[in-house]
Amino acid sequence: MSSAPPNFTDVLSGAGPRRPMREVLRELADSLDDSAYLDNYGEGEYLAAFEAEVAQMFGKEAAVFLPSGTLAQLIALRVWCGRRGNFSVAMHPSAHPEFAEHGGYHFLHGMHRLQFGAPEFPAERMPTAKDFEALGQTPGCALLELPCRPLGGQLPPWDDLVATRDWAQARGVPLHLDGARIWSCRPFYGKTYAEIAAQFDSVYVSFYKDLGGLSGAMLLGSADFIREARVWQVRHGGRLRTQGPFVAAARTGLQRTLPQIDQWVARAQAAAEILSRFDAITINPTVPQVNFFQLYIRGDAAALTERHHALAKETGIFLFHALSPTVVPGLARTEIHCWAPATDFDLDRLAPFVERLLAAD
Repeated sequence: MSSAPPNFTDVLSGAGPRRPMREVLRELADSLDDSAYLDNYGEGEYLAAFEAEVAQMFGKEAAVFLPSGTLAQLIALRVWCGRRGNFSVAMHPSAHPEFAEHGGYHFLHGMHRLQFGAPEFPAERMPTAKDFEALGQTPGCALLELPCRPLGGQLPPWDDLVATRDWAQARGVPLHLDGARIWSCRPFYGKTYAEIAAQFDSVYVSFYKDLGGLSGAMLLGSADFIREARVWQVRHGGRLRTQGPFVAAARTGLQRTLPQIDQWVARAQAAAEILSRFDAITINPTVPQVNFFQLYIRGDAAALTERHHALAKETGIFLFHALSPTVVPGLARTEIHCWAPATDFDLDRLAPFVERLLAAD
């Protein structure tokens, strides 16, 4: 989770000032029972209970806690493709294993990504069931990211998600969910986590994204899938002597932070509605579907960033860290990610601040 600089009274995007690690660890220690034995090489009552708790939340038989989401994704894709003897994966061009994991699935396991309808498929939208049908071949597995961060948190409509599941089931294709930020999807779908996860054969969730844990992830699925996943965990060097602090932080985030996330989604939508009133600003998606969205502003990225920071120091209002240039000249972009500080943001101050930001010198 990114953090905003200290001493700002209204923070729209970011998690607020980072707390000293000593303070965080002391709080985690105080939350544990003196007799709590967290884990030893992946075994222990505390860890097992947490894995069972999350598995039940998502309606899956079993789960395994892992050091990172990258490891969870690699394991899931390897298990499914290995079982089918088919090492092709259907996933969006911006999927996390493709653009953020240095293609580990390819270099470590010889898997390759199938391209949706190349070159016609527009990479700025989510793939639909029709896109999967038009692949031209049956993949070893398929992956969907919900919500899709590179696309501003887009989610497929529920009917299309079900249609994609039906496509996969009809062909025996395992469907994996990159659910790193699945925690913010309930308001859009009006479904429980178990109902969303029921559309997938395996699910990965992150505990530091949104929930604020130290690090760590969980991979969920059937009991036999998780048994095999644990073998690949060892093969990847991911069975640590202990993950205790990360497990404790994850459980704390689930208990304390998860109940707040629906409010963050509502705050992102309210802020986006105000921002979209300005002709110089475009929001993607037009109505945010989760607790973050992309913000596009006409103007020079560096100049607008400098102006924003000067105004932030003057007013105590903080909207973003920086704007980046886009491929369109004179158009800048950033991501607005609403976490706990955004719930205290005075929305009445937002429009006047943006008016000054956009005002000509």
